[in-house]
Amino acid sequence: MGLLDEILLQGDDSRLSEALVKSRGLTDSVSGGLNLIGNMYNYNGPMLWTAGLIHDPAHTSDEIMAVVNGEIERVRRDLVTTEELERAHLKMRSGFYDTIGSATRFGLVDLLAVFALFDDDPARINRLESAFNDVTPELIRKTAQEYLRPENRTVLTVVPGPEGAQAQEGAQE
Repeated sequence: MGLLDEILLQGDDSRLSEALVKSRGLTDSVSGGLNLIGNMYNYNGPMLWTAGLIHDPAHTSDEIMAVVNGEIERVRRDLVTTEELERAHLKMRSGFYDTIGSATRFGLVDLLAVFALFDDDPARINRLESAFNDVTPELIRKTAQEYLRPENRTVLTVVPGPEGAQAQEGAQE
């Protein structure tokens, strides 16, 4: 899921950013990921993959979801390219080294504690990068087919109403 997240959502070169921002101009950015209050390593059990964006009223939620659904269906149906997978590996490695290489070393200590707690194996941190190298385009597709099914989704649309606009005007005065 981590590499799938990189391919679909993370960065300006992600499929959702390309489709929603660059190609169609439906929003100025997309955001989200795995475990938004931590990172993709420091939980044990089911986790939500979330994606979010803000758009203006010129575009409908249905229009945007059609693009999102199309990109998700494409990764469920077709193999990702070798180039996409290599780029996802590069982004994953970069994020991993950013996490463990901070000046405070908090990320490193956090991951060592997580691997000790969940796996009784803090040395797993040394094998993490090579484990991602075992992920293939076929595994990416299989993972997408299993977890990114339409019946597994919840779509939340927040539409500001007149009450929200009045409250904002009152706060500015």
